[in-house]
Amino acid sequence: MGEIVNLREYRKRRKRDQKHEEAATNRAVHGQTKQDIKQQTLEKEQAEQVHVSHRIERDTEEPA
Repeated sequence: MGEIVNLREYRKRRKRDQKHEEAATNRAVHGQTKQDIKQQTLEKEQAEQVHVSHRIERDTEEPA
């Protein structure tokens, strides 16, 4: 004879395992380390500074 299994516990365990697997795949796809996030923000700030420094200012007054 086979082993007696409580179906309620089996369903709960299966659902919990599926959530853990989904969380692991999400971490792999969307996860970033703190170092990666800091590097991206630093690069974004540097790009913004370059953009602002290359801006050409013009006189807004119209000639009379």
